[in-house]
Amino acid sequence: MKTQYIDLIQYLSSSKHWISSQSLADNYGVSKRTIKSYIGEINQIHHGLILSSNKGYKIDTDQVNTFLTTKQKSIPKTQSERMAYILKKLVQTNQPIYIYDLSEALFISESTLRVDLKLIKEKLSKNNLELSLVKDHISLQGKEKDKRKLMSSILYEEANGSFIDIDKIKRFYQELNVDYIRKVVVETFSSHHFFTNDFYLTNMIIHITIALDRMKHDFQFLNKTVNYNMDNTAYLIAKEIAFKLESYFHVQYSEEEIADLAILISCNGTNINFTQIEVSDLEQIAGKDCIDLVSEIASDLDKYYYISIADADFITRFSLHVKNLLMRLKNHHSTKNPLTNTIKRECPLIYDCAVHASHVIKEKTGHRISDDEIAYLAFHLGYAIELQRQTNVKISCTVLFPLYYNMNVQMINKLQQYFGDDISIHSIVTDESDLNYATSDFIISSVQLHKIPEVPYVVITPFFIENDREKVSNRIFELKEQKKKNQFKLHLESFLDERHFCHSTAKSGKEDVLRFICHTMNQDGYTNEDFFTKIMEREAMSSTAFGQVALPHAIKMESSKTGMFIYLNPNGIKWDHSTVKIVLLITVSGEDRKIFRDVFDALATILTEDKHVNLLSSLDHFDDFINQLIACWE
Repeated sequence: MKTQYIDLIQYLSSSKHWISSQSLADNYGVSKRTIKSYIGEINQIHHGLILSSNKGYKIDTDQVNTFLTTKQKSIPKTQSERMAYILKKLVQTNQPIYIYDLSEALFISESTLRVDLKLIKEKLSKNNLELSLVKDHISLQGKEKDKRKLMSSILYEEANGSFIDIDKIKRFYQELNVDYIRKVVVETFSSHHFFTNDFYLTNMIIHITIALDRMKHDFQFLNKTVNYNMDNTAYLIAKEIAFKLESYFHVQYSEEEIADLAILISCNGTNINFTQIEVSDLEQIAGKDCIDLVSEIASDLDKYYYISIADADFITRFSLHVKNLLMRLKNHHSTKNPLTNTIKRECPLIYDCAVHASHVIKEKTGHRISDDEIAYLAFHLGYAIELQRQTNVKISCTVLFPLYYNMNVQMINKLQQYFGDDISIHSIVTDESDLNYATSDFIISSVQLHKIPEVPYVVITPFFIENDREKVSNRIFELKEQKKKNQFKLHLESFLDERHFCHSTAKSGKEDVLRFICHTMNQDGYTNEDFFTKIMEREAMSSTAFGQVALPHAIKMESSKTGMFIYLNPNGIKWDHSTVKIVLLITVSGEDRKIFRDVFDALATILTEDKHVNLLSSLDHFDDFINQLIACWE
């Protein structure tokens, strides 16, 4: 609604009496005919809002408060809200938009609008679209497919990193029955025994909803030059979905629209139930190239991160995911992931492994993988990493159990059954005095001890009931955490150097900081001259920043020496789309690759908390920083 209309409504609502058209005309400096035209258009938009009689005009008090409250809420207030509003307007019309009408509708000055338009122009260029400005009129130039991608990205941005459920899509497209769209997709998939997950299903519903909205407004997707790669099942599913939606929404799906939907379906699901296939069947299902690629990813993760991928269920799921990913890459499709930023911030090690996997895929296929797709790889790799992380640190223990028939054997069997991946039983003793010679990390005793041991211990019953199992589990967890913290401290002491510490408050950017650090590490014999190039190659794949911290490193850990450069700036360093206060650049020699994983994981755990980052970045002495870093971990 135009600004002058809202002003007129507010003016009328300020009076309880009838106001003549002449008084309104005099107040606004226009003719009585113009006032009548304004009121006619207002009542067309909101029927009966302004009452008329031979006395003049008066507002309907029952409607006006609701109208003004709703209108106030709907007016974009922040720059990001205004940009989303303008982009929607541009996409929804082929007609040029007058910028002065736009500034009035948004209640902003022309100069503020032009600043917004400059940012919009930059955003559109990243989406292969162009903002045209001719004689104070703006319009959107580009392909229909790219405009639809833009609408999808706006929807995900408005979700602000949360999972997009059906209700969010319904609020965005109120004119369309999104529940019906979902019902059609789910039922059609089910009838064809086609499997997908909730994330991909949501992406498909968004795609279909945007397509229907565009078709209803006569924006057709035509791209006859594209050579689609799809399987026949996906095409049959797409054709069936299109047929049902055509009759319900009164649209016409072109052959190109059906083909585009088919390729989306084939890239985001499968008619294979992974629970019913064996690893030996994977090559036939996914293809030799895909299986070779998965094997190379597994080999690299083992080599550089000491993560062994051997779980059969994981290999099956991951192979099917990579198969669909390769299909998306070949067809230039990318699937949005609402949790990308969360995964980068909360699970940096898992995300870093996924980046490495994406590097292997890029080397083999030539395709660069988006952050969203990397986050989907992280979904799968996270399962394997967490599984291995739990079994990586074993705790040695001594078991005290007096001889009584074979009950001690039963006890050991139960301990092995429940905690075989977590503990290593060094010795079994029958007398408390034997504990004096024990060298293990902790003691499990089935009898009360007369003397408190020097190492941690837990007392259980001879029957090893549920409560005993919980007590042992809690103690193992505490000891494993403490062991990791002790290892972290030893690792830091082994490769940190006071020369590699810098505290600055000067304004700086990512590239300048990295050049300075890489030059210093090269001069001190830690890296080769091309190390800066390797660091920037890794940054180009996906930023190493998470939250207010960056942990830059090369893709392959092949430095001359293992070390870490600490660069602090409490005022912040511009790092792509982020601002970081702490930069910890890590160099790793081949023999210390396992250290990298453990140190990276520990640093990520400490530095995901902003309070730790703010405290550590303010410290300007090396020893203070290291002591506080260890204190944060403990």
